[in-house]
Amino acid sequence: MCIKTRRILLIHTDDAIAEMMLLCLETIADCEVTTVNSGIQAIERASEADAILLDLDEKMPDLCWREIVQNLKQDSLTNAIPLILLTATPQSQELLEFQKNEELKAIAKSFDLLNLANQISLLLNWN
Repeated sequence: MCIKTRRILLIHTDDAIAEMMLLCLETIADCEVTTVNSGIQAIERASEADAILLDLDEKMPDLCWREIVQNLKQDSLTNAIPLILLTATPQSQELLEFQKNEELKAIAKSFDLLNLANQISLLLNWN
């Protein structure tokens, strides 16, 4: 769980799922969550976050997930912010290659919403 209030940027195009994730993270982990539903919004808001959650399986209206990750990693204001990818295919060759070259973490779907905060804390050593 979050010891201090952590700020998480959630990038997800499904408003209902994003709202459920937001409620769990804010209620269970006492995190402050901002949700956006496009790559451009994510890049604009990323510098305000302590961590970024990006759903890889959702189609963004403007940028693909690779473009979002590359933009975040190339910007000196956001390149050190931990990026956690939510995906149904955590062992895909493309994702594994990306994880090798970038400091990315992944959480496999389908995850337990009530345990999501704990998974994030463990991945980022927020104990």
